[in-house]
Formats: sequence, structure tokens, C-alpha cells
Amino acid sequence: MKSVSFIIGIATLMLMFTGSLVQAGNGLHDGPFDFLFGNHIDTHQETNLKTNNDTGIPDNLFGKFYIIFPDEEPDPVSGLPVARHPRGLADDGSFDERCGITVDCVTGWEMRGVPGAAKFVSHSGVNGNDHPLWLVNRAEEDNALAEGMVIPQPGSFTHFHWITTTSNDPRANDVSPECDKANAGQLQDREPNAVDMVCFGWFIQIKALRAFAFEHGGEVIPIRPGMDNRSHLNLLTNFNNDVEITTTR
Repeated sequence: MKSVSFIIGIATLMLMFTGSLVQAGNGLHDGPFDFLFGNHIDTHQETNLKTNNDTGIPDNLFGKFYIIFPDEEPDPVSGLPVARHPRGLADDGSFDERCGITVDCVTGWEMRGVPGAAKFVSHSGVNGNDHPLWLVNRAEEDNALAEGMVIPQPGSFTHFHWITTTSNDPRANDVSPECDKANAGQLQDREPNAVDMVCFGWFIQIKALRAFAFEHGGEVIPIRPGMDNRSHLNLLTNFNNDVEITTTR
């Protein structure tokens, strides 16, 4: 009888989670998906943080990455509906895109995170403003500037995102003023800026749950169900300060 009750309980939880994958409710970041990075990504993510039971250090994240469909017209190239991340509420009131409150958000990706660190490079470049670029290693190096500056493996961790002092990550108290910024533009432009600084954060793997054309960074990127290594790629493993690079588009 106990085993039957256990199975029913697990099935109920799975159904609850599956339902939450479809659309964000007005209780964004309600438990158990209450992890906060402490910056702009929180307008379009809901994740559950797992920590080590013995040490309390962060272990992994699992949750959802939201999108909205603001345009009625499909992408003329791929024919897919155009989507982008919701932006939350602007300080000056110029836009209001709060999931489950003012806009209907649906899950574009399932996301998984592994804790780590990375060196900030830039937000803007020859192709315009995009996801901030981070310099990392491909192997755990003895002389690395911080623990965890390595792309996790196995997996498809193509994105890094930083945390701030307002995160509920156990490392939040150790975030430097350079990294304690609300968005990528501030990492680059607001003093003290984070250029060439190591920031704590999460390596993220995303798996698309639906087909859409993702609008971001001046591009419209066709996305189809499955592991997505293209839409949020922002990792570098080397960098040359002396070479002038031209645009690719």
C-alpha cells in the first residue's frame, strides 16, 4: 500500500510540473521554483535550486525559460512564430511584460544549471549588443583564477549567467561590486565595470520544447524542439586583445 501511495504521489508531482511547463502563472518564482539570479534573467526564468545536504553549497538548477509571442506575423524566412523573452517592468514604466500578470508567457526551453565562475569580456561587439561574453576553460586548471571556471561535461552547457548580491544562491555574499549588476550593459559600462573580472554564476544547458523563431541580439533564430546550442551561446575559451575583428553580418 505504501508503494502505491508513493507512486501516486510521484505521478501527481509530475503532472503538476508538466502543467507548469506550459504557461507561467501570476506566482512567478513561487516555491519550489523560487531561485533568483538577482538580475534581469529573473523576468523570464523559474528554476529550483538544489544544494549539497552536507555542505550547503549549490549543486544544480532545473526549471523553465519563458518566451512571449508579441508579433502576429510569422518570421518570413522560417515561417515560425516570432518569440522573445519578456522584459519585466521597466523602472520608468515604458514597458510592462510581467509573466502571468501583464503577458502570457509559455515555456520555450527546459533549463538545467551547474554552478561555476567565468571572466567577463564584453556585452557589445562588432555584431551589436548580445548575450555577454565570458572567458572560461575547457578543463579544470590548477592555476585557474577561481574554482569552476570550466565548461561542465557531459552535457551541452553553452551559456553562462552571473549572479548578484540579491540572489538566493549561497555564494551571493561573495559577489564583488564589479559583478553586482542588474543587466549585461551595466557589467560593461557601469563603474566599477566587470571587464576582466571573474564572476560567480551558472553554466546553463537548454532544451527547446517547441518550434519558434527567437528574436535576440539583432537576429531571428529558428528554434526547433531538442537540445539548443545556438540561441544563447556566449562562451569563449581564448581571446586576442590585439586583433581587430569585423562583423559577420
